[in-house]
Amino acid sequence: MNIEKLYTIYLEHSTITTDSRNVPEGSLFFALKGGNFDGNKYAKSALEKGAAFSIVDDKEVAISDQYIVVDDVLTTLQELAKYHRQQFDIPVIAVTGSNGKTTTKEILLKICSTTFKTHATKGNFNNHIGVPLTLLSMPLNTEVALIEMGDNHVGEVAELCTIAFPNQGFVTNIGKDHIEGFGSFEQNVRAKSEVFDYLIKNEGLIYINSKDPILYNMSKRMKSPVYYGQEYDYANLEFIEVNPFIVYQDRQENRIETQLFGAYNFENILTAFCVGKKLGVTVENMNKAISSYKPTNNRSEILKTEKNTLILDAYNANPSSVEVALENLDKIESSIPKAFVLGDMFELGEISKEEHQNIVDQALKLNFDINIFIGERFFEHQNDQAKFFKTKEEALEVIKNESINNHLILIKGSRSMGLEVIKEIL
Repeated sequence: MNIEKLYTIYLEHSTITTDSRNVPEGSLFFALKGGNFDGNKYAKSALEKGAAFSIVDDKEVAISDQYIVVDDVLTTLQELAKYHRQQFDIPVIAVTGSNGKTTTKEILLKICSTTFKTHATKGNFNNHIGVPLTLLSMPLNTEVALIEMGDNHVGEVAELCTIAFPNQGFVTNIGKDHIEGFGSFEQNVRAKSEVFDYLIKNEGLIYINSKDPILYNMSKRMKSPVYYGQEYDYANLEFIEVNPFIVYQDRQENRIETQLFGAYNFENILTAFCVGKKLGVTVENMNKAISSYKPTNNRSEILKTEKNTLILDAYNANPSSVEVALENLDKIESSIPKAFVLGDMFELGEISKEEHQNIVDQALKLNFDINIFIGERFFEHQNDQAKFFKTKEEALEVIKNESINNHLILIKGSRSMGLEVIKEIL
């Protein structure tokens, strides 16, 4: 079946699912394959649960006209997403970077939604499957689309651009994330620049933080990027303070109090502000949107428990993000003692041992009241200045018995560490 014909079916059944455990009535089930599963085996079950059609690439399972047989299900999903995307003549903004891309996207969604019908990536649906699913969930009346693009190897963002066809985009920053996949920091820089390569080739609009030396250097090969971050740039805000939430001032001297913790989030606010301004959102609407945005999903959340105040930032961690989180904790004025719980950082490859040692050294120089490291990678660097645990379970047992009270505590680690469970006992 060609894409045009499949698209007519999609228009009648526009809900897409790839999970046979979650099949909305009248949806299209795409039988994707993975390392440990074959979606073709669940195509029949999806139909029994209410799917209108199952798209499969094993003709042996196609026993009725409710099965649509294609050469490759993943390729078909991506091609259908491309076709749907090409029906829109709207700003489609690529959002990528090492740290802060999801937060920036969510702030920008809040801003754009004051003025436009805005569609954005949900959660972290930002890979070769997530981006097509994001596009295919885009309503036909969408006026602005925000497409987050993640990557852990060279070529991934380039591929995602050929699916989403962005006409605007930015990189939040470039740090030490996924070095195992990239091979080196230099390769990470190359990978992140792929969104710029695409936009330059296709005469798209590029936003550049002029205060970031790496991004500013990249901008020298661009025709007319939109700069932000300094006094004479297209957009700028003045950072006032963070204690613990960010306060900023705009060019009209409006003082805005946010619900965003951490000075590092100011760059995310500034990026979203610049894009919103370029799209035509008023300063008043942007300030209202930014001040009302409250982080969720274990990203820079401030939680007050009966015993402590927690800074829960356990969605992801790499050396760059952990360094700024520790620096921010150190700078906060607090009437109560400070502490941290740090979990292992993954996907660092050859630099893993060195970077974990660097974080231990940095953290202990700050002289917080309680220092806790969790994970086998940190455990290799144990010393008597902190508490080190090989596993989360060991740490939970000890922390329960320690009865930590009246502290400001940073909790940060890679997603698979699952450190958010610690909030239940602190």
